[in-house]
Amino acid sequence: MALVGHPTYDAPASEPLPPTPPALDDATAFLKWRPQFHLQASHGWMNDPCAVSYDPEEQVYRVFFQWNPQSPFWNHICWGSAESANLLDWTVSSAPVLSPETWYDGKGIFTGCTVCPSSGKQITIFYTSVSRLPIHYSLPYNLGMETLSMATSIDGGRTWARSKKNPILGPNHLADVNITGWRDPFVTKWASLDKILGLKEARLYGLISGGIRDTAPTCFLYDIDPADMTTWNYIGPLMQVDRNYRPSRWSGDSGLNWEVANVLTFDQYDFLLISAEGGADRNGKSTRGSIWIAGSLHGTTPVTMKYDFGGVFDHGDYYASNTFRDESLDNAIIAWGWIVEEALSDELIVRQNWSGSISLPRVISVATVKSVVGALHSPIDQLTNFKAVKSEDGYELTTLGVDVHPRYISSFRQRAEHNTVIPAVTFLRPGVVDCGISSTSWELETEIALSSSAVHVGVVALHSPDYSQQTRLFFCPENETFTIDRSRSGNGKELHAHDAPHTLFTTRTSDGAEEIEKLKLHVFCDRSVIEVFLNGRTAISARVYSDEASCRISLFAENITAGPVHFSETKVWHGITGKVTLE
Repeated sequence: MALVGHPTYDAPASEPLPPTPPALDDATAFLKWRPQFHLQASHGWMNDPCAVSYDPEEQVYRVFFQWNPQSPFWNHICWGSAESANLLDWTVSSAPVLSPETWYDGKGIFTGCTVCPSSGKQITIFYTSVSRLPIHYSLPYNLGMETLSMATSIDGGRTWARSKKNPILGPNHLADVNITGWRDPFVTKWASLDKILGLKEARLYGLISGGIRDTAPTCFLYDIDPADMTTWNYIGPLMQVDRNYRPSRWSGDSGLNWEVANVLTFDQYDFLLISAEGGADRNGKSTRGSIWIAGSLHGTTPVTMKYDFGGVFDHGDYYASNTFRDESLDNAIIAWGWIVEEALSDELIVRQNWSGSISLPRVISVATVKSVVGALHSPIDQLTNFKAVKSEDGYELTTLGVDVHPRYISSFRQRAEHNTVIPAVTFLRPGVVDCGISSTSWELETEIALSSSAVHVGVVALHSPDYSQQTRLFFCPENETFTIDRSRSGNGKELHAHDAPHTLFTTRTSDGAEEIEKLKLHVFCDRSVIEVFLNGRTAISARVYSDEASCRISLFAENITAGPVHFSETKVWHGITGKVTLE
């Protein structure tokens, strides 16, 4: 749960919430930058996705989310709900489904998780119940202000029954540890943990995120009694890395406090997906970041996880990932995250009467590149977001892969009003090719062949006819960085650039030849939200606030110093709107 610099709501827990959205002074302001195919609350403040799941019996996806229906700013956090069969069209609650109303959660219903798989409309959740504010890693921590609670629903999450044992756990067992936070439960099976503990039957384990002041960010590990899930037995801190640990520019800053830590288990690798608070200053302020760590388990009393290698899950305006396994997609791990609204002034946020959205659903995988003989410029052993294993024909590199859910892409392209194909183009000198498209909601896919020279190559998005307003999405092979340049994007107050380290590999083919992989560029633009995916292993998102006339798309290349730049056939699907039904 991420807090922002606005006053906290401190009314009595019994104060009712408005059942309907407040009247808008300016309907145009409400719609101006409102995304068309990202999941959003009906109005008000929205942040972390919670208790995300796929229900194989009902064949629907469910996302709950932190919500303040009273204001477009953070306070009095409730849960809203959303349900979809195709990941594009959503039925969204118009009133909270779980609200602060008891002594232990009267100050907020913070982030939580489900016990998956759910069974039809029956759902069990764990959530952080908050009885005292403010809470922040930089402030003294009062034991008991955050506790763990449990609730069940038999109608798909529309109504909830709290456990009579609530709160089922608090951090009092950590009284001798000066913690910075204790929240955001995540429950999972974990085969490699069963193995190291010598267990033959699968157990359930719980993570609660936080940190130890002046020592390390961490998550606290628990064993859960399968016969009574209100019983959580403390094992110990799962991992302790140095504060602000950052092996290189290729790996994320571990921060000072962790939130929403998830375990991602694959056959050969275990990962932590972490939301890290208190990253090193960027543009003059402390940052949050979405990072991942690949680790190995050691010991038994307690079990700990060793940092092996790590990276950044998203290099932009994305935070608070929550994951689940999608039984309709070979049990693949899917993540949703919060797309934040921090670059817009408070005055404009008040006018539009909403803040934040949920990201596109992302498939997480283990990505492997084989027969690698080199990167564009960096030595292989300096790429700290990869595990490199020497092979006969080079290296086999392993990292965390990410791309958009294929069911979402299918729904999206079927709904698109237009599918425009821009023929292949080769730049021999600096230039721009207008795609002939006017749209603020689109998907673009292309591949770019280029050398390792100082070229800047990519897409000019949301630009005006004279390019005076534009957002540039470009790759520079010389410094191995992809950038979303927002310096001329429009109305935001803090539109600094987002940079993502990214490289292309030279691999050896079966006949012994060497070739540089192409830059695979996959972009989704949804009015004020841009999400970019590169070669299935790098993601970067951004908020932009362009004027209505800035709606064109161009391809470009500049600073060409050696060799041509070749765009393959570029495909753009545009004119897309998701359907929202308020319930």
